[in-house]
This record gives sequence, C-alpha cells and structure tokens, in this order.
Amino acid sequence: MGTLSKIAWRNVRRNKRRTFLSALVIAVGLGIYIMMNSVMSGMDRANIDNLIELSTSSIKITTQEYNDEKESLPLKYGITTPENVISYIKKQDRVTGVTPRTQFLGQLSNWEDTMPVMGQVINVETDRTVFDLEKYIDGDYFSDSKENEIILGKDLAEEMGVNIGDYITLYALTKYESRNADEFIVIGTLNTTDPNINSNVILISYETADEFLDLENLITEIDVAMERRVNYETFTQDVDKLAQHLKNKYPQLEIKTFMELASGFLKITEQKQFFGSILMLVILAIAAVGIFNSVLMSVYERIREIGVLRAQGMKRNEIIKLFLWEGIYIGLIGSFMGVILGCGVNIYLVIHGIPLEKFGKFSNVGIPYWGTLYGEWNIGAIVFAFIFGLIVALAASYIPSRMAAKLEVTKALRFV
Repeated sequence: MGTLSKIAWRNVRRNKRRTFLSALVIAVGLGIYIMMNSVMSGMDRANIDNLIELSTSSIKITTQEYNDEKESLPLKYGITTPENVISYIKKQDRVTGVTPRTQFLGQLSNWEDTMPVMGQVINVETDRTVFDLEKYIDGDYFSDSKENEIILGKDLAEEMGVNIGDYITLYALTKYESRNADEFIVIGTLNTTDPNINSNVILISYETADEFLDLENLITEIDVAMERRVNYETFTQDVDKLAQHLKNKYPQLEIKTFMELASGFLKITEQKQFFGSILMLVILAIAAVGIFNSVLMSVYERIREIGVLRAQGMKRNEIIKLFLWEGIYIGLIGSFMGVILGCGVNIYLVIHGIPLEKFGKFSNVGIPYWGTLYGEWNIGAIVFAFIFGLIVALAASYIPSRMAAKLEVTKALRFV
C-alpha cells in the first residue's frame, strides 16, 4: 500500500496541468457552495436581526400579570423598581443596551377619520441602544421641545393624510383608565421593513407620556440588547444564558427571549431554510458533475497507461488502488483549495458584507435595503464541503479505473 501511494503521488506531481485542472474544478464547486451557504445563512440572520432591532429586542421583561393580559397592553401592571433591574442588567456580560418602554392602545384622529394605533412610549436617550429605529425615520427624532411630539409609521401617516409638521389628535386611556386627548405635532415617519410598524405604530417620549397618560414613571417592559456574535448559534446561547440567569434573579418577572416572542416567525425561517437546503443540494450536484467529469476524463486519458501497468504484471486490484490514491490526492488538493477559496470570500462577506441598496429594494422579503447583508461562518458546512470533494473525487476515480482494469491488456494498449 505504501508503494502504491508513493507511485500515485509521483503521478500527481508529474502531471501538474492535469492535476491542477481537476483540483480547480473541485475548488470552484466547493468554493461556490461555501460562499452560497454563507450568504443564505446571512439572509436568515438579517431577518432575525431586523426582528430584534425593530420589535422584540434580545430579551423582553414584563410582570407576569402584564404578560397574562398583554393583548390589551394594560397600564396597571408596571415593573417595581425598574431602575434597579436596569442597573443590574447593564452590568451583565455582552449586554450592549437596556431601555424601558411602555406600550398602550390609542386612536388617532385627523378630524375626519379615526384609526386605532399601538403606542410605544420610549426613553429618547436609551432606546437607541437597543432598537434601531432612528435610521428608518424620515424627518426628525425627538427634541427638547416642550411641544407634544409624535412619530408615525409611514403607511399610517399616509392613511391619515398627514405630513411632517402637521398636527394630529391622539386619544387614549390613562393609567387610571380615564379618557384623554391632546394634539401632537408629527415630527417624523417610520419606514421600516416591518409592515406592522409602518401601518400601526406611533412613538412618543416618556416626557410627553407622563402627563398625557398619567404614567407617574410607570414602565411596563424592559428591553435588552446583546452583543451581535459572528455565529448565530453562539448568539442564541448568550441570550438563553442571560435569560435563565435573570429568571433566577427575578422570579416574579416574566422574562422572554426573542426566540420565544417570535416563535412563529422563526418557524417560517426554518421552512425557508429547508427550501434553501434544496438549492444548496442543486449547487452541490452541479459541482459533483463537474468534479466527476474532470476526474473521469483524467482516468480515461490513461487507459493505455493502465494497459502498460497490466503488461508489467500489476494486478487489477492494485491498479484500482493506485487510481484511488491519485483520487485521494487530487481530492485533498482540490478540497483544500476549495476551502481556502470559500473561506477567503467569506472573510470579506463577514467583515464587509454586501451593500443591499446597490441591488434595489429588498423590503418585500424582510431584508433592510438601507443596510448590509453579512455572511455567516458555518464550520459544519466547510467540513462537509471538504469531505464531499474528497468522496466525489474518489468515486470519480474508482468507477472508470475499475472498468479499465477489467479490460484485456491488448485492448487497453490499443485504446485511443
């Protein structure tokens, strides 16, 4: 076996052009697979990042009573001493932001039509450390003005027929369930990748809401942002770990991760991943055909050489083993080149990404067209690609060499 492997290695080194072409086909096929796997994983990650940065945050904290009646967004179940909870969470590892929010139900009126809305009371300074709404705002963010300021979803503003600078009336029940109404000036509109925000959501500041809703510093939820990790699985592990720690620390509170809050959305993402896997299989099949043809032609070109080896006394199984060793070497070289090529492209995708705005609007598929699509590292896919290239090269070497080894010596020598 040692002698055959040495002869095979000499053959591989001697026929540099043939070896390079066969290995190149393997490398290109595997490189494309690794790159596409990275991009498709990045697309799923972009959807999840949007979800976290626009609505759920990494972890959401409420009281258990509030969670039981969350559909009505009640203002009677505030978190006790929220400042202490926020201060504690800020000290935890990989936490990048913590902010309070209070949600309420209301109605908007332009003096002609009235529409139900979901109001979100935000802390102007800390909300930007958790949610990424500012980059989607047309107009202004909240200022130090004493005037009642409001930001509307863009579709909602269009439906109500109001523009930036116009006044609109907001109706809502206060903390004490008394009806209140006041005029607000529209300072901006939200045009996000979430249609629910665009058509139903309004934002006001705590300074305004304290008086309008009689909040008296009431906070119904605390949202937590965590460090974005290169690998999604690592990120979810960080989130789960912190959530479990907080559940032990604050058993009286309802603590939910984005995975729990958006389980339906994540199931849809899993279904998309299934169809994405089918696409990846097609890419692998195309790569396999290319690899198979390349190595196959390499073997058929050497049938006369097989005849010479048989004439010199080499047995059929030794010839097959010789070509299998050559297939192993070519597969190793090609797979290694493919991994280097794929990882090289992926480094760029992970660090710099693809600026999506250059390719038009992607909001219909839930990808932020103002942002950048980054690649994802998938070690399992890289290892699979390497092994796949090696196996296909072996199969491509075995089948024709077995057929050629069965030929009579005279026929093999006359093969053209």
